[in-house]
Parts: sequence; structure tokens; C-alpha cells
Amino acid sequence: MDLYIDKANLNSLIRQKSTNSLYFDCVKLMKKQLNVFFNFPKSELKTNTNLMTWFMTMSQGVGSSNSFTFDSNFPVKPLKSNSAKSFSSEQLSSIYLLDGEGVDKFKNSGAVLIGAVGEEIDVFNKLFFNQDDYLFDKRWKIGGDDFMSWGDLKRCSLPLSDIIIIDPYVVSDIHSIKNNLLPYLKCLTDKTRSSVNIVIYTNREKCVDYSELSPLIRAAVKSVTNVKPNFTLVTFIQKRGVPSKQAEHDRTILMNYDRIYTGETINFFNSDGEVITNGREIHYSSLAKDENHRLATTLIDDLQTNIKFLEVNNPISIQGDKKSGYLKFKNATPLHD
Repeated sequence: MDLYIDKANLNSLIRQKSTNSLYFDCVKLMKKQLNVFFNFPKSELKTNTNLMTWFMTMSQGVGSSNSFTFDSNFPVKPLKSNSAKSFSSEQLSSIYLLDGEGVDKFKNSGAVLIGAVGEEIDVFNKLFFNQDDYLFDKRWKIGGDDFMSWGDLKRCSLPLSDIIIIDPYVVSDIHSIKNNLLPYLKCLTDKTRSSVNIVIYTNREKCVDYSELSPLIRAAVKSVTNVKPNFTLVTFIQKRGVPSKQAEHDRTILMNYDRIYTGETINFFNSDGEVITNGREIHYSSLAKDENHRLATTLIDDLQTNIKFLEVNNPISIQGDKKSGYLKFKNATPLHD
């Protein structure tokens, strides 16, 4: 994962060394897990003793797969609410600590994770799921005191532009959809006020009709973001005893900054809020950890291979807007419900 940081934000972070106990974990994250892009020339280190001292310490013990780059000047300023619209998949999963005109507008769009001057450690802590520690995983017991409904997970929702749901049975029953998928989508998009790309990858034999599903998903997400989302349904065929290379059995939800492992299904609750699953826990995993990020990238690559196959051999299996910041679709023309 990449971090873009302005000089004012770096100075702000350094000033918190003696006042915030999470400072050293944040620096460790930068050193061991992230590729850091400094939005100023390296020559400016010579004019600032604090910056030079910090960088000399920072450059020791850097992770083998991480890098430091100076004078990147990204994203382009002045920033706007839709600045992330043209971002690549890597940029959509990057962290931004920025100063200057338009930062608040850009941040309030909720498409990517942004911190203004003074918010650096708060942004890093969000990648630790607000645990005030160098932790990249968080689990909740389904039906436990701190997870009795989908709304209880809002505190760990992050900005996002994309949601990719992989689950053979997630849209198999309209009642479960209304009790679980829709409220969970509202929870996941809680920090977002811009258009979201939603892709569901599921078993065609266990799927309600697109014409019934699409308006439900669009209305649920728009009720939170105030913007109509893009929705794409991708279905594979997995009949009993018939192997399929396109089938995905693991249940997982992938977003810009985190990945969620849901166990056997996300159909956890009935209409009365009672637990109906045999699963025990839901598991959040932060993509700020390099290993988690690489596994997510591999998942995207595998899904892309499957989508290319389906587009050639069974194009009817892909319905909807065909828009994603992480997956590419042919003929990505919006459909009107």
C-alpha cells in the first residue's frame, strides 16, 4: 500500500512523537509496510533539522519490499471532491496525508482515506481498526455484546470507492438479503458520500434475479451516500458434482483498505435480529499490512481472469453497470433499471 504525505503533515506527525503513544507504531507502519511518497523534494530535508533527523532514523531497517520516493506531487492540487475519479486501483487503495486547498472537500467525499494536518495518527489508527495498537486484524463474535446488529460495525467502516463481495449464497434469498446484505452495505458505506462501485460474485444457481436485486442494492446504498451506486452482478455456474474453474468458495468482502472474512455466509440475522448462522466470528483484515495487500491483489487478479473467461464464454453471466476501480469489464455501459 502507498502513502502520499505533504511536508506540513510530516512535520505535524513528528511533533506528536512525545505526546501520542501511537506515534512509534505509525512510524513502524511507514517503515515496514508502506511505500512512502513524499510530496516535496529530498533537498528540503537539508533545510530542516527535524526532518533530516527523522528521515535518517526512518531509513534504517526499512522493509525489503518497501520504498521511499521524493517529489511525487500527487494528487494534483487544488483538490476537489471528485479528485479520486481518475485514480488507478493502486491510488484508490493509497493513504493521503495532505495540506492545502480543497483537502476538506476531498476528504468529505469519503472515496479514499485522507488526513489533513494534525490528523495523521488518527488516519493510521483507522487502519488498525481504532485499536490504538500495531494490529491489522479485528474479530467480533456474531451475536456477542459488541456485535448484535450490523450497525455495531460502523465504527470500523472506512472510506471507499469499491465493494467486491464474493459469496456463493449471499443473494440466494430475498429475506436474508433484506436482513443482512442491505443493512451491511449501509454499514460499510457509512463514511462515503460519493458513488460506490459494487460487484457481487456469486453462484447463479443460488441467486435471485438481477431485476429484483439491483433496485434494492441501489436504494440501500443511496440512502447513506446520497449518490446512486454502480452495481454489477457476476454469476458462475457451480452444480453439484460438476467442477468449475470460475467458482469461488471462500466468502470474502474486499474494499479499498480492508478485507472481511465472513465464515460460511453473511446471513447472520433474521428479521427479529436473532442469530441464524452456525458461524462464530466475523474477521476484519487491514490491507495496510503488506502481506494482506498482496493476497488481496492476487484475489483481484484471479477474479479478473474469471471475468475475462465469462465475458467470452458466457457473457450473460455479467449484468449491470460493469464499473469497478479494481476489475475491468468489456462494454462498460450503464444499464437503467
